[in-house]
Amino acid sequence: MPHQPADGGSGRRVNAVQTSCDIVAKLRELDGAGVSELAAELDRSKATIHSHLATLVDNEFVVKRGDTYALSLRFVDIGEYAKGRVDIYEVAKDEVERLAEKTGEVAQFMVEEHGRGVYLHKARGENAIQTESYTGNRKNLHCTGLGKAILSQLSEEHVDDIVDTHGLPARTENTITTRDALFEDLEAIRERGVAFDDEEILQGLRCVAAPIKHPTDKIQGAISVSGPTSRLKGDRFYEELPEIVKGAANVIEVNATQV
Repeated sequence: MPHQPADGGSGRRVNAVQTSCDIVAKLRELDGAGVSELAAELDRSKATIHSHLATLVDNEFVVKRGDTYALSLRFVDIGEYAKGRVDIYEVAKDEVERLAEKTGEVAQFMVEEHGRGVYLHKARGENAIQTESYTGNRKNLHCTGLGKAILSQLSEEHVDDIVDTHGLPARTENTITTRDALFEDLEAIRERGVAFDDEEILQGLRCVAAPIKHPTDKIQGAISVSGPTSRLKGDRFYEELPEIVKGAANVIEVNATQV
């Protein structure tokens, strides 16, 4: 499938750079690979793959161990730098930690980039369960509480563009998979101030999320609490946690104005 630019731009693309990007993405997906495997996966010649890998190794983006190539720790430096450039990151990080401690569950902070949600911080309370998300992990927005909280603050045209690019793939039988259902849910989120993920990304997992807005009303991200359906139910799920999460979002908004 040809690569589609995330921003829909029409600028000239450089095929050689695209090949290097594809190699980096594939090494991440495969957790390391050899030249032959990459050539087969990416439908490129071994000579082309080898040349790109040699360049990536020279620039310290890739390491070679035996016949296997893998992403280097240079990406940690780049990732930390990119994360730190998010204006409210430090403020949000502190509040996520407090939220996890207060609820005993998993608390997370997400921002939107290229139409997808990126987890920037995660904290685990004393009763927290293991979840598949991690810092830097990217998810479609329509199937998470955090993502829907963010979508609820975007224009209808912006949401349409995101759906056009990424679709509405189902993760569970509860995932929203139609535009009408999505826009109906987004309207409800705007009215109550929180988004619910009721086993929409993973069976047995629920989430309550609230958007984080700039004083100009521009969306900056979202904060959430996640936990098993056995604990996130009844008044705790629909009343108690929404107030706690909205309070955390408000604290970030207020403190962010001082940054």
